[in-house]
Amino acid sequence: MKKWRFISLLLIIVLSLAACAAPQEGEGVAAPAPVAPAADTGFSQLPVNVPRNEVFVADQIFRYSVIDNYNFWVPGPHTPHRHALMMETFWYRDQETGERLYGAAISDPIYNEDYTQMSVDLRDNIYWSDGVQFTADDVVYTVELLKSNPQLAASGWSAGFNQFLDSVEKTGDFSVRFNLKEPNPRFHTYFETRWNGMYIMPKHIFEKVEDPVTFTFSDPVVLGTYNVVQSDPNGFWELFERREDWERTPAGIVVGKPGPKYVLTIFYGDSAKKAIAMSRGELDVFFDVDFEAFQTVLNTTPTARSWYVDFPWAYPNEISTRQFVFNLESDPIYTNKDVRWALALALDIVDLQTEYIGGVAKVTVMPVPPTAPLRAMYLDPMEEWLQNLEIEIEPGVMYKPYDPTVPDQIAAWAEEQGYQIPGSPREVFGTGWWKYDPETAERLLIKNGFSRDGNGKWLKPDGKPWVLELSSPPDENDAFRMANAAADMWSDFGIDVKLLGLERSVWEQNGAVGQFQVSTPWYSFVLASGDSWPEVRGWHPRLYVPNGQDSRSTGGTNIARINDPKVGEFIDAMVSVPPDSPENIEITKEFLKYWTEQMYFITPISFKKFVTWDERYWTGFPTSENPKYMPLYWFQGGKFTFQSLEPVNR
Repeated sequence: MKKWRFISLLLIIVLSLAACAAPQEGEGVAAPAPVAPAADTGFSQLPVNVPRNEVFVADQIFRYSVIDNYNFWVPGPHTPHRHALMMETFWYRDQETGERLYGAAISDPIYNEDYTQMSVDLRDNIYWSDGVQFTADDVVYTVELLKSNPQLAASGWSAGFNQFLDSVEKTGDFSVRFNLKEPNPRFHTYFETRWNGMYIMPKHIFEKVEDPVTFTFSDPVVLGTYNVVQSDPNGFWELFERREDWERTPAGIVVGKPGPKYVLTIFYGDSAKKAIAMSRGELDVFFDVDFEAFQTVLNTTPTARSWYVDFPWAYPNEISTRQFVFNLESDPIYTNKDVRWALALALDIVDLQTEYIGGVAKVTVMPVPPTAPLRAMYLDPMEEWLQNLEIEIEPGVMYKPYDPTVPDQIAAWAEEQGYQIPGSPREVFGTGWWKYDPETAERLLIKNGFSRDGNGKWLKPDGKPWVLELSSPPDENDAFRMANAAADMWSDFGIDVKLLGLERSVWEQNGAVGQFQVSTPWYSFVLASGDSWPEVRGWHPRLYVPNGQDSRSTGGTNIARINDPKVGEFIDAMVSVPPDSPENIEITKEFLKYWTEQMYFITPISFKKFVTWDERYWTGFPTSENPKYMPLYWFQGGKFTFQSLEPVNR
């Protein structure tokens, strides 16, 4: 478990040497890999021929596997950055401020008394990139097309409209009304984006298309401020150009600034390559790197910083958590909650958070991130329940698995490192977690027919060796480090662990069709507002499909193949109550208790993001001192961050 310390020393040496060397062809960026910072007003050695001081270069996160296809209404084409720059929905919920920002809408959702109708007023001053004015006709056309064509299955919009929507009608050129089949006080969440919301189609384009499912939309007409003008055929980068009429777009209107003339998203590869690119002036922002690479960036790039100036540096308030998710249909042993509990108790969360993650992520015991508002709403009120929670480890023998001292243990580690802790341990490091108790984990397994061979390795109840395949994408560094921690700890516990580091597109596809045993995706079971239904509706058993079928085909998010009627009962109970009501919060608490007891996920940490930017060319990126917008620029709401950027005066 000390290997990360050794790797960190090597990484610092490598980065220091590589800061003056070009990345090799084929590693991350393809042939036109950057080799040196460009002159302020000259042309850079980026893979595009535009002035360096006119282009904002953003970390693309991963290499796109679907190229020249911007039909984001079908499963497949990836959306990070693209949807922020190109697409629009009604509303955006900023994850930092909690503020609702207006996109294509200019009013809040307007419900009738029994929540069977929702009306929305639309902007009358925004235009498609080809000059055609946006109207209510575009909204009606999009919703009706998605409702009538279940193959347009991206993000569950088609399934949701078929479940809840009776009809949609324009009540004016810039107003629409949705008539619902049943009361639903949160129907608006289909159009309010945390990550994405229903993208509006240009009716005048799609109505001429013979088959909207196979249509690639390769020459997109957009409502956003930017449109794609050049892309790498291998998926490593895309260049976007600002519309000349940027002031006729929602982000242009809201922010009131033009933003950079160009935005280039580029995939360099792993943390080291991103750090090198930033030190050379060829990357203005990356969405995350590992702890060692971040430290090296601070040492090699004086104009770079993250959300906080000092420890713990990283942005802590993205409303997501990281999990170990079991595919219940990959092996019968994972349908047994005692097995899942045993795996949780075989993890040392303090070592995972400190030795592997660097102490900068918050611990959370359930898929609710411990941001200040959500901690006050859920985690603090549920602390007593967690401390009293009992599981049966042997017939009639009960055990309390929760350890409330975990934040204090992490704080003690941080103080040993010489860090100043900017708050209480619970504020900075999150909640308690499950005890590290391999002995109790062993008792749970033996109770269920597991045994050890002569070498101490675990055998399954059928006598076969327990080989656990753990899949994780290396480009998600916290997920991959979390996976490395689990692989080390479960191996020490006696399980034969096969850690599979897969390219993102392969990993995502495997997850969708169930080609994994244990994986490391990210989820949140609550929005920044505290409402749960929009985040958990994809787990309803009516959306379940068996292993081998694409879990997204019904609009679901259930890669774990959980087919639990009780989960459906909780989700249905949420639908019928207003999202901001005390009753909704209580239903969500009971749902979280049930989910936790079942140990459907092992949730170790919430998201932290070393969103780090270099102010060599651009300024205006949000910070903890100036948190006007969230720094999560790859979300759809990231459009406001891009739009806020201004060139550095030199």
